[in-house]
Amino acid sequence: MELRSTLGFRCSIALLNQPAAPNDTAATPARISHTYAVVTLSLHNEALAEALKYKWIESQKQGRDLGEAALKAWFRKHWLPFCRECRLEHIEGMCRWVEFAEHEFGQVYQLLLNGDLLLDRILDRMEFFGFDNLEVINWGLDWGLPMPRVLQLLELIDINRARLEPIAPSH
Repeated sequence: MELRSTLGFRCSIALLNQPAAPNDTAATPARISHTYAVVTLSLHNEALAEALKYKWIESQKQGRDLGEAALKAWFRKHWLPFCRECRLEHIEGMCRWVEFAEHEFGQVYQLLLNGDLLLDRILDRMEFFGFDNLEVINWGLDWGLPMPRVLQLLELIDINRARLEPIAPSH
């Protein structure tokens, strides 16, 4: 997803590029193989910045200012995936988003450090394939995974909390 690289850069500006577990980096999932300084951002502010970039790029392509229509197009196309990505960053402890509860920040980080492979695979499906809860449940059933654990992890991730209402662009 193209938004991932933009958000990943913004949230990992203070990347220290050191392995999180120096004695066993091969067993550490890729998503936590570096130590990050925590950055706190506003989802609404960052989304508006992304929408303004989108407006500029699309206006350049058309050779005219697309105005409010381009901002609305960004929110229509990208708002929900943007929120999902931010939610996952928040619970993984990569970036603190003020729109999500403070106590949920990094709540799956320790599980990932401990090598929770099922959690890692569920997060992969949500991040890279856009799976929602039902798709994860069907995937778990198809593969004969322990469903009580799958459901427990889905409750912890709470991806539906990422369905936030956008604020109206003021530009």
